[in-house]
This record gives sequence, structure tokens and C-alpha cells, in this order.
Amino acid sequence: GDMNSNKNASRRRILLKVSIIIQLCTLSSAYTAAVLERLAQASSLSYLPSDRMAASPYSEPSSLRPLAQVLDPASESGATIFEDAVDPSLPLVVACRGSANPKNFGTNLKFDLVPATRLSQTSVPDDARIHRGFQDAAAGLWGALAPRLYATLEERAGASGLVFTGHSLGAATALLCAVHYTAARRGKDGYVRPDVITFGGPKLCNGALARHLRNEALEGSNVLHLVHGKDPVLANNQKLWKKLGFEDVGVEMQCDPKSPMVYTVEDPPKKSRSFLGRFAWNIVDHCNYMGVFVGPRL
Repeated sequence: GDMNSNKNASRRRILLKVSIIIQLCTLSSAYTAAVLERLAQASSLSYLPSDRMAASPYSEPSSLRPLAQVLDPASESGATIFEDAVDPSLPLVVACRGSANPKNFGTNLKFDLVPATRLSQTSVPDDARIHRGFQDAAAGLWGALAPRLYATLEERAGASGLVFTGHSLGAATALLCAVHYTAARRGKDGYVRPDVITFGGPKLCNGALARHLRNEALEGSNVLHLVHGKDPVLANNQKLWKKLGFEDVGVEMQCDPKSPMVYTVEDPPKKSRSFLGRFAWNIVDHCNYMGVFVGPRL
């Protein structure tokens, strides 16, 4: 019996690896380094009030124009809806802001695993568990975001898609807002299947919920998590996530902190950039993704 279960486990691991390689190949055609860099710029701009965005060095090269900015009063989580100022047929971008105030840092620390009852799902597996702080913050943020997003999708019906993105805490709320959006709109007129692209995001749920989100709630969506080995927040939380049994919902992809480069499975980063290396200690490195500074401004 033991040998068979070991064989099955290793077969599942091989199948998972193959499916990840296939997903990465499909993803890399849609999400080139330039497209990912622009989403990192959107995540960066989301830390600013909309009236300060035009002065940012990322505003012009990204050609992102803010259409609406919302804040959940309870958790103080925020999000900005962007369109492309040059080509309105490009996908709309919803960028969820990372931690920018004491309340946000408090959200990150609500680590206890709770039942996944606030994700707009009609049913989730009985054993599905999620990080309490992220579930609550995303539920509050979605309440503020939904009416503005629906109105924007109606006004901008020419946009070819919808991408949820964000950095750090914003990566968690972006993923979960995409889950709320899909639950509310799938099968209705004007529904656009969303993709989710995150930067330096935390793992936020157990395996049972990760599988449900990947295979059912976000079925057919690209879900890509960009990470790099110098990010101290990711490095320092690995042990805790492992202990809690947290899993990624999407496909993890290595990128460069200082330039718009991604590394495929066949072409991993050089050893000095080995994932979560021993030298991940400088907190600023948590805010460097694809050559973009993604973090709170003073």
C-alpha cells in the first residue's frame, strides 16, 4: 500500500509540474515582460492618490489613466481602476494597493486560518481555510469596488479584457476581488473573464481552497504570481506558510527585481539570485519588481 501511495504522490507531482510548464508557455505568449512591467507600474501607481499619479515617472510610459479609486473604510484597503489612455481596446486594469498604513499592516498579521465563508461562493469544500485578515479586507474592498467596476465595464465595453493586479497585501486583495467578481458576474451580460497577475504576494489559503479557486472559482483565468529571491517578506514567511499548509492559487514565476525580465522553468535565474537566498534581508527589495518601485511613498 505504501509503495502505491508513494507512486501516486510522485505521479501527481509530475503531472502538476507538466501542467505548470504548459501554463507558463501559454502565459508567456499573452504576458510578455513588457506587459508584466506595465502591470507592476499599475500596482505602483495604486499607492498614490489619483491626483498625484500624473506626476509619477510611471504614468507616461505605462499610458495608464485612472478612472476610479475606491477605499474600504473598515480595512483602509484601496484599489484603482485604470484604462489605457492611448489604446482603449486594451484590457482594463484593477490595481489593488499594498500596505500603506498601520491598519493595512494589522490586516497582514491576522494570520489565523478561518473557514472561507466570505468569498461570494455558493459552495466551498468543508475543509477550505483562508487567512482571516485578507478574507475580511477583500470582502470590504469588493463592497466599495463592485459598483464602480460594473459601471466602468459598461461605459468601456470596448476594452478587450480585465486584469486584477497588486503588490503584497494588494496581491492578496486582487486575487480575492477577482474571485468575488467572477462569482457575481459569470454567465451575465457583459461578463469579461478576469486574469490575475500579482507581485510579491503572500500565500493566503490552504490546499483545499487553493484547488477550489484555481479549478472552479477562477476556472479559465490566468493566475500568475511574480516573485523573486531577494524579497525578504517572502523569504521570512516561507516557514510559517509551510507550517500553516498554505498553497499558491496560481503559477509562481521568477522575475528580476531590477529590470523587466522573467525567468522560465527551463531558464531559472542565476545561482546568485537563487530563490529566497540567504541574503534576502533588505526591506526595500520587497518593493522592487521588474525594475519598478512598488510601495508606499512618503
